[in-house]
Amino acid sequence: MQAFSPAQTQKAPDVIYDQIYQRIVSGKLKSGDRLPSERVLAEQFQRSRHIIREALRMLQQDGLITIEVGSAGGAIIQGISIDMLSAPLKKYLSSGDLDLRELTEYRYLNDFGCARFAALHRTEADIRAMAEALERVKASIENDDAFLQHDIDFHHALAAASHNRLAILVNDAVILLATERVERSVRTASRQQRAELNRKIYESHNRIFQAVVAGDVAEAGRCADAVVDLFRAQYTSPAQDA
Repeated sequence: MQAFSPAQTQKAPDVIYDQIYQRIVSGKLKSGDRLPSERVLAEQFQRSRHIIREALRMLQQDGLITIEVGSAGGAIIQGISIDMLSAPLKKYLSSGDLDLRELTEYRYLNDFGCARFAALHRTEADIRAMAEALERVKASIENDDAFLQHDIDFHHALAAASHNRLAILVNDAVILLATERVERSVRTASRQQRAELNRKIYESHNRIFQAVVAGDVAEAGRCADAVVDLFRAQYTSPAQDA
């Protein structure tokens, strides 16, 4: 393996991080490759092992490496993955910075896109996964906690049928946040009201499913918009939409 260049600035951990990062994104370091030992890295970068450990900690926090302990351990490259976006995205969405209007408007983009591309790219396995999730949704109409979880499962299966990794990642985070908002909103509703709402949600999801199975891209998009219309009607007020 080609030696790394000495770190020349006062922020040596950042320089070390950047050098290793650039080798990962360029493909010179691939998933499964092992970095040299701390001692060797310290010699190459001409910095203390403490500085090396700090740089490795930064790489580990960002999911670029894992560190195994023991005589056969060390820093192992994980590579760049779209999954690295998941944790910070979910953390941001859970911060409360995104208001309900923004969430609702974005769901039009999210649900519309997932449904349309699912209609284009769904496989038999995707259809089975959506059907199974939808059956669980239907069976739990009278059970709020189970219904919300199965609703998340259906949206995930729908996004997965798009076969677009970015759509799946963003959808999962957005739907989780929307579900949390729904859960808070229905706490004061009667059991009968909640069951009626759950039934409407199930029926709207079933219409999306039927359009996706038929490969009807336009109808899948229209049905997805109707789902968000329902969300908007139930969980936003004129003040929140202003």
